[in-house]
Amino acid sequence: MIEIVLTLDKDDRIIEIKSKGHAEFDESGKDIVCSAVSVYFINSINTLTEIVKVEKFIDYEIDNNISKLKIRYEGMTSKEVESTSLILNSLKLALNSIKDTYNEYISVEYEEVR
Repeated sequence: MIEIVLTLDKDDRIIEIKSKGHAEFDESGKDIVCSAVSVYFINSINTLTEIVKVEKFIDYEIDNNISKLKIRYEGMTSKEVESTSLILNSLKLALNSIKDTYNEYISVEYEEVR
């Protein structure tokens, strides 16, 4: 199962996303659940770095079994915060959509930092 944890700050902004595990929906290379999660995750990182240009405010790691994205909003312009939040909320929506369809292969949990 893919386990995803989204961490929210006191303003309900996503400050970290962690994904670990494999869906095991199908064999490696044919697993549409793993592929979907990977595509959404990587696309969000690419959008943040290549379009929004907030690479100095994010740290990320993409590995075969673990993916992490950490965001620091301090120092961003209000437009960068707005764009970053929009992209991350879109990622959250996509991950929850996958979970709604394939709930035995993926979990999405939330943590709050107050």
